[in-house]
Amino acid sequence: MNISKTTFKALNRCDRYAGLAEVANEKNDAVVAFTKDATLEDLMSFEQEQKLEDLLTDMHDNEREDVFERFHKKDIPLMMEDFKTIELIAAKKIKHLFGGEIIFSENTFKQKRFEYEIDNDRLFSFLDIYQEDEKNIRVIEVKATTSKKFEDATFYFKRGKDKHHMFEKVIDTYYPYHLLHEDVSKNYQEKYIKMQDKYHAIGEYLYDIAYQRYIIDHVLKSSKKISYFLAILNHQYVFDGIYDHENKPVYSDDIISLVDVSAITEQMMPKLTQDINHVLQRVDEMRVEPVPLGKHCFYRKDKECPFVPICFKHVPKEDHILTYLDRHHGYVYEKKGETIDIWDILNEGHTHALELENALLDLNQYKSPNRIIKNTIQKETVAHFKTFQNDQPYVNQKMIQKILNTFRYPIYHLDFESFPAPLPRFQGETPYMQSLFQFSIHVEKKPGMCDMDKDHVGFLSKSHQDQRKALVEAMLNVIKEDDGTIIVWNDSFEKTRIKELARLFPEYEEKLLDIHDRIYDLMKVFKGDKDIQGESMMNYYHRQMQGSFSIKKVLPLFSHLSHQALDVKHGGEAMEVYAHFPDYDNDTFNQKYQALIEYCKLDTYAMVEILRGLREISQKQ
Repeated sequence: MNISKTTFKALNRCDRYAGLAEVANEKNDAVVAFTKDATLEDLMSFEQEQKLEDLLTDMHDNEREDVFERFHKKDIPLMMEDFKTIELIAAKKIKHLFGGEIIFSENTFKQKRFEYEIDNDRLFSFLDIYQEDEKNIRVIEVKATTSKKFEDATFYFKRGKDKHHMFEKVIDTYYPYHLLHEDVSKNYQEKYIKMQDKYHAIGEYLYDIAYQRYIIDHVLKSSKKISYFLAILNHQYVFDGIYDHENKPVYSDDIISLVDVSAITEQMMPKLTQDINHVLQRVDEMRVEPVPLGKHCFYRKDKECPFVPICFKHVPKEDHILTYLDRHHGYVYEKKGETIDIWDILNEGHTHALELENALLDLNQYKSPNRIIKNTIQKETVAHFKTFQNDQPYVNQKMIQKILNTFRYPIYHLDFESFPAPLPRFQGETPYMQSLFQFSIHVEKKPGMCDMDKDHVGFLSKSHQDQRKALVEAMLNVIKEDDGTIIVWNDSFEKTRIKELARLFPEYEEKLLDIHDRIYDLMKVFKGDKDIQGESMMNYYHRQMQGSFSIKKVLPLFSHLSHQALDVKHGGEAMEVYAHFPDYDNDTFNQKYQALIEYCKLDTYAMVEILRGLREISQKQ
């Protein structure tokens, strides 16, 4: 059998994947890029498609509440040019830094490749960039992610009281900390090993190039030093606004950063050997019987396994055990004196929310019991529904009332739509910066006084030209300096965008920062407001929320309005429609333009409706 990196990673998910994939192919159900009889051309096509899938995943906006809504697979060709440009700039940078011979092609079919045969199976490695000179060989894997992940505050280690990044940047290349410093702590060593996990946020990239290294180590016999690098987007790169004669952005190679992964991939080779042996065994056996579920399923995440509908068939559609908030922290079982993972509980056959044992919800077993209190509340709402066949939400009326009393009128309900282009489009932007193209505002002059149409103002760019300043000016014409509260849903997104606009347009900085300081996250009324309450404890929970505080889960509890009735139903579709603006004929453009206005308009009026419902709850006797 022929196996590429993409097929290897898919087959490495679990013992069942290969068998289910083969059954799907026999039924001509093309749900996966896998076939036992894959040709070399098939593998190359799989690799090309996966690159763009990864790009769309990186484009996906994790700041918004609906992390499962994103571009559709059909829009992969739309982003092809961006990825080709990233690879091209990376290749030019490698040539500039190291010279020598460069083998690079935007087309997988023309890339440098190696193959390693084990018995009757052949493993293929297609290299993005291969550089060779008199003394060195450098293998470079291009990733459309950014260097921010390698400087993320969550990826640090402690040495004494000091915190240090796991990677340190020298000029434009990141190196593991221990390659630059002799004294490393035990905490660093532990996190260095943890980082090699293929499910780790950085480990997934390391695992990709480690697969390439495994094959190269077995087939390339050379006395030259072989080094391995990731080429990623420099998150600190700021586009200077220079365009060529075709009005296309011109980027310097500073937009690319390198990560030296030679040492860490060498340490990963025993794990790769083990995994490859497992995959080859799975291909031989083609098992289809159920296997334990777990994080490898990527349930309800961007990389969700295509066979989730089969493997999760026994899990209830609603009120299942995976609806519990903060479940990833696990549960303490007093009798066993250990922490039990939620997946272990599910794999023991406890799939329904009511099957979570009360012993696991014993507050005395937890240092921070708030999440257990939340889980208990969730369980009680499900139990009430099962007993009485009606819903009884949990409500902290006094706290809801206390929060609502802090609101100042007029209230401005605000929502932005943005396009996170991998390559910055306009001056002052950085890679994946959320480039705003639309806003919607509903003005609620007094409590409950807000008409869906008459009190609405919206802005939507009609092209892919830079309309950010026009957006800012239109927004400032609506939101007055009157101390009125500005309501959003998930404030981290809107606050970050406002700060970015203040930096881009210093002439409006004072007014924009005033808006920033007046923003309040309506979701906090539900999830809890630590600043007001002194603790993180939810104030409203309804069984139908199913463990989600998404506005699309909350809205049906307070209104008959629904995004499902719209042509554009979620943020991913909004980005798709905007991305296709230049491709539409006049009639289609007008239709899509209006559809975007209606979508964003409903997002802000949804907050009006939700606030109305909360106000009624707070005033009940």
